[in-house]
Amino acid sequence: MKKIVSLSIVAVAALLTVSCGGKKEKKDAWVAPEHEARMLRMPDYQLTDSVRVGAHVYAYDIVRLASDSLPMVKDDMDDFYADNTIALSIRKDGNTYFQRTFTKATFASSISETDYAASILDGIRFVKAEAGQGLTFSFAVSYPESDMSILFLLTVADDGTFSFVKNENLEGDESDTLYLHDEGV
Repeated sequence: MKKIVSLSIVAVAALLTVSCGGKKEKKDAWVAPEHEARMLRMPDYQLTDSVRVGAHVYAYDIVRLASDSLPMVKDDMDDFYADNTIALSIRKDGNTYFQRTFTKATFASSISETDYAASILDGIRFVKAEAGQGLTFSFAVSYPESDMSILFLLTVADDGTFSFVKNENLEGDESDTLYLHDEGV
């Protein structure tokens, strides 16, 4: 009887070995999950502030809005970002003398084609006010969700004209620029 049980166990083991012998467990290589492209927008923002220069009070309003009418920017992960408009209005002693909505195109002449295609108009900050010179603001054109920015100093003169220069100097007040990013500023 022991022989029959032993032979039966050996036979079952042999059958299992033969039936599973040709099949090897296949291990799949790790496959990254597919990235689902997203459509992202910076939050809209509004600020009103003022500064006194001599006997005059300058008040300015800043409104940043994500725009559905401007071309979208696509990043390396195939995410799309809405570009922004920034409206700036300035009053001197209560009288409006400057109103303009800026887009990234305002600064296009000073941005490479590659940077232009990959960036959005990101933020603005008041820098200074000087008698006889006007008010100066710093604008940032940035790659979305990165620290890569092109900075511009834009000065609005008392006569309502404006001019800007690319800010190559990252020292002093301009380097401490606080821009209106996603962080809830």
